[in-house]
Amino acid sequence: MRTLHALAIAIRKEGGEILVRKEILPPRRLLLKKPISRGVIALWEALVIGYKALAFSAGEKSKKEEERISGLALSLTMIFAIGLAITLFIFLPAFITILFQIESSILENLLDGFIRLFLFFAYLWALSRLKEIKRLFAYHGAEHKAVYTYEAGEDLTIENAKNKSTLHPRCGTNFILIFLILSIPLFSLLGKATSLKTHLLRVCLVPIIAALAYEIIRFSMKKGWHFINFLGLQLQRITTREPGDDQIEVALVALREVLNLEEGRKNVREISPS
Repeated sequence: MRTLHALAIAIRKEGGEILVRKEILPPRRLLLKKPISRGVIALWEALVIGYKALAFSAGEKSKKEEERISGLALSLTMIFAIGLAITLFIFLPAFITILFQIESSILENLLDGFIRLFLFFAYLWALSRLKEIKRLFAYHGAEHKAVYTYEAGEDLTIENAKNKSTLHPRCGTNFILIFLILSIPLFSLLGKATSLKTHLLRVCLVPIIAALAYEIIRFSMKKGWHFINFLGLQLQRITTREPGDDQIEVALVALREVLNLEEGRKNVREISPS
């Protein structure tokens, strides 16, 4: 869980103990207040925080010293994951589209976009069948329940959180879906993906698309525009699951700790779920 100035990461060890890592975040730069640039910075922050969470979890969960994951190994894993995502959702759809030999640039890019969406949905569905990922998605649902409890102004208890929804409009799942939809028209501006140069330009365009997706998410939170998140909320039915009490407890611990760090600061308006 994070607020504007603080971060808290909670994990449960095999023995049942909940460990927490807390830190005060550095002051946000002026660029974070500007449209477009704040989306790129927010994306980078999300990657950094995700890395910290993985490093903390991997380090604490290992029973034996020889099983511990080194910082270098974890960094290489993150780089591999990003490279795999670019390959699966940028290069592979373009390669499949080329096989159809469509003359129209518009139709080719539409097909490319639909293949990208299909691969993403298929990827999520396949992941959701794995036992470990089911548990991960349950923690994701617990996180959303905890945030809803805070936003409702209720005491941060398991009982209050249990009846909350696992679907949240500020979820990263919404962000990814909007990103993929935006990529269809914006990639079309680069023409057919038939050269290495075009592929590289698409990769370079990723931060800009991410920034636009971030702005759309912010705009969608305004009264009367929540329908923008409808598809993303439905997709969360795959990426979240109903959590158990033990998982809700972990989410609530992280939330309490980050609020304690933030205490004394003004204008705590929202908590950011992943």
